[in-house]
Amino acid sequence: MRLFPVLPAALAAAIGFAAEAPSAWADSPVIMEGADEETREAILDLLPDRETPTSLFEAERIAEEAASRALAWLRSEGYYAATVTPEATEEPVAARLVIAPGPRFRFEAPQITFTGAAPDQASADAARSALEPVRAGDAARSEAVLLAESSALAALQNAGYADASAGERRVVVDHATSRVTTDFRFTTGSIARLGAVRAEPADVFRPGFMSDLQNWDDGEAYTPEALQRLRRDLSSTGAVSRVTTRLDAPNAEGVRDVIVELEPAKRNAYELGIGYSTTEGVGVQAAWTRRNFTGRADALTVDATLAELTQGVSVELARPHAAGLGHTMTFGASAEREALDAYTRQGVALYGSVDASARLRLGLSYGLQLAADQYDDLQGSIRDAVVLSGFANIRNDSTGYTLDPHDGSLVEMRIEPSVSTGDETLGFLRGTAEGRIYESFGREDSVTLAARIKAGWLEAVSGDVNDVPPDRRFYAGGGGSVRGYEYNSIYPAERDLLGLTPGGQGLLEGSVEVRWRLTGRWGVAAFVDGGTAFDDWGEATDLSYGAGFGVRYDLGFAPLRADIAFPLDADESSADFALYISLGQAF
Repeated sequence: MRLFPVLPAALAAAIGFAAEAPSAWADSPVIMEGADEETREAILDLLPDRETPTSLFEAERIAEEAASRALAWLRSEGYYAATVTPEATEEPVAARLVIAPGPRFRFEAPQITFTGAAPDQASADAARSALEPVRAGDAARSEAVLLAESSALAALQNAGYADASAGERRVVVDHATSRVTTDFRFTTGSIARLGAVRAEPADVFRPGFMSDLQNWDDGEAYTPEALQRLRRDLSSTGAVSRVTTRLDAPNAEGVRDVIVELEPAKRNAYELGIGYSTTEGVGVQAAWTRRNFTGRADALTVDATLAELTQGVSVELARPHAAGLGHTMTFGASAEREALDAYTRQGVALYGSVDASARLRLGLSYGLQLAADQYDDLQGSIRDAVVLSGFANIRNDSTGYTLDPHDGSLVEMRIEPSVSTGDETLGFLRGTAEGRIYESFGREDSVTLAARIKAGWLEAVSGDVNDVPPDRRFYAGGGGSVRGYEYNSIYPAERDLLGLTPGGQGLLEGSVEVRWRLTGRWGVAAFVDGGTAFDDWGEATDLSYGAGFGVRYDLGFAPLRADIAFPLDADESSADFALYISLGQAF
């Protein structure tokens, strides 16, 4: 493969050389004659880099190697009568190809033959339609033949013929007419109808859990997607390290059970994460997970966080697919302490939720939390609060990979109805909405343009909105918000002067980032963030901005990110810059 554009050809054209003149290419010393420029460039992609030959023997070897590759490519593109003659000269030493492509052969209408029992008419028609890459009159490219065969086989399997297989295809090249005829042959067997799911070995999971993974009704026709989804749903639990599926022999009713052959993952998993920023300090997070805790692929996790601003511990039980396929039921308890400029909080919480899998394009999550918190070092009258809150979160995600999205979009909306008692009693609603978009372009999509916008608002249903506990109000600033500013430092300053609970009633923030993937694992980024927390929508446009640049290193599963951000609003910042080191993109 060429790593650089073909500059010599462009230069020759620019200074007036004839279009038919032989061309010497940048990556190969081979001179080609008798083919158009497009054909020469295509052949060039197949030729390995070689140094200019210094002897007749080297020139002959290079020319013969190039001729073999060129002839194979020409025939694969339908030039079955092509000739490629390798030549070598000693004075001067040079390797040359003389190419005579000849006529391009064309397909006749494809034929299809079923050996053994023929499929039903609808399935046969679907297989014939799938041969569309081999259309009468199209160039007889070998790639089209392979694509047509695989598409027809997939059509038969999607129609329920799980045992369908492709036989020896018949391809006839007629040099007298420059036409190519194709006859595709398939063996279908009978339609497979799916039954129950069974695991091997049988003692890894409860039979009831395996039944819950069944995404078809008993007796429903086989489709590859059904088994693919079964494997994906089981793999996503983290309880298995390998999973394959096969169909058992049909029973008396012709129904075939699905056998899941699996290898369980290690029962214990240990995780350690470290992050750093000059605004939030060093943070360490450690977790221990006991997999397949009760025999249904569930996970018991103990998680501890030790950071300059936050310390906490949590215990959580996650039960995959317990609320339907792709939805995990989670129960947990936590104790946490936060020490921010605006307030200090320590508290405990119990929670339960149903969480949609990140792989779902459209997912709905919901849950409840009961939290008891104490607050110090803050303005306002709230020192103790017990809050019962619920949430509903809907998410539409087409990005495909959350740690380093390249294309697609994400739209997420969340509403949290809450009742708070303690020093003050009130009911309130808190809502947020966020949109992100990613677009990649350039050579091999090496440049990604990313943008996001987020808005939030809280409203008191009963009581005074100023009595909403401080951690439920809105703040901007920090690594996930407006880089360059202290964490949660941007909110209406007059609230502190008036002795009111800190934080804003609303939030508006956004970011634009350009990411360049350079050669190897390295990349760079440049970004602009803006955001504010406010009490009146008329103040929403008074944003604080930060800008900066960063370096990315691809670890294979996610990028390691290091960003330097500069605050552009001196009134809201106490530092000249902020440094962030973390795993995954900022958004």
